[in-house]
Amino acid sequence: MRILIIRFSSFGDIFQALEAAKHLSNSNRCEYIDWLVRDDFSELLKDQESIRLVHSLKRTATVFHLIAMAWRLSDKYDHVFDAHSNLRSLIVRSVVRIRWLILRAFDLSSPWRSIVVRPKERIRRFLFFKFRLPTLPSPYRGSESYLRPIRKWIPDLEFGFSDVAWRVPQLTSSQILSEFKTWRMKRPDSTLIALAPSAAWPNKRWPVERWRQLISTWMLSSPESRFLLLGGPEDIFLNTIENEFGFEHIFNAVGRTSILESAALIGEADAVVANDTGLLHVADRLQIPSVAIIGPTAFGYTTSPVARVAEIPRTSLKCKPCSKDGRDRCTNAVPLKCLVDITPEQVIRELHAAFDCASQLKVLG
Repeated sequence: MRILIIRFSSFGDIFQALEAAKHLSNSNRCEYIDWLVRDDFSELLKDQESIRLVHSLKRTATVFHLIAMAWRLSDKYDHVFDAHSNLRSLIVRSVVRIRWLILRAFDLSSPWRSIVVRPKERIRRFLFFKFRLPTLPSPYRGSESYLRPIRKWIPDLEFGFSDVAWRVPQLTSSQILSEFKTWRMKRPDSTLIALAPSAAWPNKRWPVERWRQLISTWMLSSPESRFLLLGGPEDIFLNTIENEFGFEHIFNAVGRTSILESAALIGEADAVVANDTGLLHVADRLQIPSVAIIGPTAFGYTTSPVARVAEIPRTSLKCKPCSKDGRDRCTNAVPLKCLVDITPEQVIRELHAAFDCASQLKVLG
């Protein structure tokens, strides 16, 4: 099979969709797997073992550019996996189908070709959130949702999430990585925990005060530990964490990294604690012990055996989950009760469990 995967964005979804490339590659039924992605995410996919070529589409590309690219690529593949299912990917697969029909009309011996689509499941989502009907898997693991459609091609495909699915690139010219390595050399044997306290939507963020309590409580028993703080340019509110604990204990990369540099820094960590955000899924693909702090959302659950979740059970909070991505208004009388009720001690218990599981797996080989 010659396969093209279409997933233009976003950061977290691309990392979850990488499981499709890995599983297809491991099936030994593919001649090659290529990927069509938006150009600002293309660096994430280069030099990966399961992906031969990365085709980049400019973020500002017109429909005509998209049609021309789809026409040019269509005869190179006999299978297309639309892992995005948006208007742009619809245009791509429509053009591909037309080109395939033309090829078939002129050559009846041309190979059998097919397209599979990862569904948006809009009706199921509406019933799930609006009427609390069990129309979606619970918990909903995004990585699995990228694998279910390709069982059309490989009916006996077994899901396995214990292998690394992304290779950290070498970024020799990165200033922030050079600074980090210099900082790390001061205490190279200390446990390094990466923290991702931000998220695209405020309703997915565990309160900053809880993050400070997490660091303080962890350091009571592990004072030699160090922390890597990650976030975007708009997350300067996180600088208060560095101010409290100091440069010796906190490497503050907030607002100083590209998405590729952030992912590469995650690869340097011994563990990751994150809100429901893209960096969580980087850790998941790298098999780094992690704790996901899940509040109102339904789709941020991880799959790695060394991943754990800190959340308030749905059985004790009837309004949870209330949103697919945290953009919806909180309806609880206690604002964001699903997040504020998660304690640092709960997160620490889950982090210890993740470390213990990683140690056991290492012993087993």
